[in-house]
Amino acid sequence: MKIRNLLFSFSLIPLMFSLRADEDTPLEKQMQIMARSIKQLSGQIADPAKQQSIVTLMETLKQAASDAKGLDPRKAASVPQADRERFLADYRAQIDKLSAAFNQIEEAVSTGKYDQAKTLLSALGPIKKEGHTKFKQD
Repeated sequence: MKIRNLLFSFSLIPLMFSLRADEDTPLEKQMQIMARSIKQLSGQIADPAKQQSIVTLMETLKQAASDAKGLDPRKAASVPQADRERFLADYRAQIDKLSAAFNQIEEAVSTGKYDQAKTLLSALGPIKKEGHTKFKQD
């Protein structure tokens, strides 16, 4: 009986994850695309043999950022109406900052400056933290 209950419990784990995925907003889905791409990029960024893969990942990142810019964070709904326009303008400026960082990384890779690209990639962490602090709902 215990084994049956244990197996049943384990069978619910994928269901819990799929239910959580259904709750994700379009913006959160774009952010997940960026997170996965950055993770892949971090493993490839210093390898000149992976340049084509890096370019593809950079295109994915830039597209996800562009798509995210047109979406509103969940937190916007809790911002008073009088402040919402400014909040959204700040959010879009933060996405522009992220896009500029992606462009710098892409430029470094395209000119063969892989060490510089790696340094620029590590600079994404503070941009992410700043954006999540200001715009992500807890």
